[in-house]
Amino acid sequence: MAGPVLKVATKWQKDFLFTMKTPGGHQLEMDAHQATGGEGNGVLPMQALLGALAGCVGMDVVAILRTRMDKIERIEIVTEGAKNDKPPKEFTAITVTFQVDGEVEPERVWHAIRTSEDKYCPVAHSILPQLTYRLVLNGEETTEL
Repeated sequence: MAGPVLKVATKWQKDFLFTMKTPGGHQLEMDAHQATGGEGNGVLPMQALLGALAGCVGMDVVAILRTRMDKIERIEIVTEGAKNDKPPKEFTAITVTFQVDGEVEPERVWHAIRTSEDKYCPVAHSILPQLTYRLVLNGEETTEL
């Protein structure tokens, strides 16, 4: 791997509940119960992915518009993912919808959104098809069966 490495630890708690912790102590609970009709104690992993994408693009937009943020009253990002019906039920399309209120020109906001998409947001670029995905079990990389 080239460049910096991010790492989180995700531990099974019970049933379908997992807790992800960062080295800084922040955590996110993920639970699949709601996918099977239960209430659940956390977000679905696919919801976490949508939230990560929205947070990444949103942070870029704020950074790019930093000289105009005093004019912005609200930024809300709704991220929707259409999923395949058959396993692994991956996203087939993602729509990121921004609602920005305040005294800022739409052209500036569009520029910030497009710049994030094209240049900065590592989450968006990580879900593109050229991603290398490896699986390791107990220190051993998977091999073809």
